[in-house]
Amino acid sequence: MRKNVEITGVISADIDFENFKILLEAAGISKADIRINNHYNDWLESLPKEEILGLKSECLEWIRHWGNGGGDESSEILITDAIESFDSDDPVGLADAIYNSIVNYTKTEFDAVGLTIELIDNCLEECIAAFYEQIKNNEEDNS
Repeated sequence: MRKNVEITGVISADIDFENFKILLEAAGISKADIRINNHYNDWLESLPKEEILGLKSECLEWIRHWGNGGGDESSEILITDAIESFDSDDPVGLADAIYNSIVNYTKTEFDAVGLTIELIDNCLEECIAAFYEQIKNNEEDNS
């Protein structure tokens, strides 16, 4: 009888995935479904160290839309509670609060990392875009 296998690990950023698949097939693994996330701690270190104005509220809005779009309700509730309990717009602290609220509860470690990274990265992008839009509008008002 065949078995399904789930493997989660850390690999080099420059790995050749075609060769990786060949190695898996040589080891007897067929139909390999490879999903990739950034390494959580490496990604966390890359986040801004200062507070980003509006990040907390942007994260609350994002997770609400994610839930309305089909994300599971239990994760949405836990993440919403974690964000609301966090009293800052600090990206690193928000990321840890979000991740810790769902890891090994509603999401595997791999999926918790993926969701946390997606949420924070999208919200940072929105906050930064809003900041530059505000600068642009101020410059137009002053000219």
